[in-house]
Amino acid sequence: MPNSSIIQQNHSSNETLPDTSERLHTVLIALYLIDLAGGTLGVIMMSHQLFQRRSQSVMTIIIINLLVLHTFMLLSIPFRLSYYILQEWKFGRFACKLASAIIYLHMYTTFSFYVAIIIIRLFPPEFRKCCTTTWVAAVWLLGALVITPVFLSYYGTFKTHRPSECFQFHKDIQEVPMVIINYCLVGILVAVCAVLTIIQLSVIYKLAVKYWPDINSHVEFRAQAKSFFFILVTVVCFMPHHVFRVYYIQNCHLDKDHKLLTYNEIFLALTTMCCLDMLCFVAGIAH
Repeated sequence: MPNSSIIQQNHSSNETLPDTSERLHTVLIALYLIDLAGGTLGVIMMSHQLFQRRSQSVMTIIIINLLVLHTFMLLSIPFRLSYYILQEWKFGRFACKLASAIIYLHMYTTFSFYVAIIIIRLFPPEFRKCCTTTWVAAVWLLGALVITPVFLSYYGTFKTHRPSECFQFHKDIQEVPMVIINYCLVGILVAVCAVLTIIQLSVIYKLAVKYWPDINSHVEFRAQAKSFFFILVTVVCFMPHHVFRVYYIQNCHLDKDHKLLTYNEIFLALTTMCCLDMLCFVAGIAH
């Protein structure tokens, strides 16, 4: 009788594991479908709006760059959906690494543009355009000439993977250089976000005290309040992935059933939700 009870428990646990895995994959697919639909709609609507206005303002320059960035990321989503739905990668090793590079490049470049929006709005208008052009050029050059080539050259080379698998970089993340790089990226993003949050809240507080009670009638206050939108997007979309990444790095060697890997992919998919910011731009929330 005891043996039969143990067998039943093992059988039930084996049944639960696939069910949990299927649910996690369903969540992953749903997130990417929302990104693809909402992001594509936002890019189309924002492009149409910019074409009608033909403005050359500082915000327009950054929005155009965000549009280009989101478009590249959205083009990679169907490949990810194909893999998660079919459970098989059919596009070759280089395409796998490229799809991985795009999502990380999108995350950190988008974050850089958000930081630019927040910081530039703190400067006088006469300095904004020069700072914006310099910042945008530096971000693209760093991403295109440094980060992407390094990622494609070294990421996914520590351990071999089967051709039918993709995004299986959990073995690479255990290597000491990758651990150091990931901890540095987490520290930088969290630190920058914390500093900008404190600065932005202090600026909003000072303007609220200065212009109270008619705060909404002042352009300066509304602009700084809208800048806080980008901090919220960072906290909601980017912060969960980076906080979980620390836990994942410390425990991925125990992840025998790859459940943590799937959770990591879900948090990574959450970072792509920032492409919905174009819908907010169209609605006038963040412009």
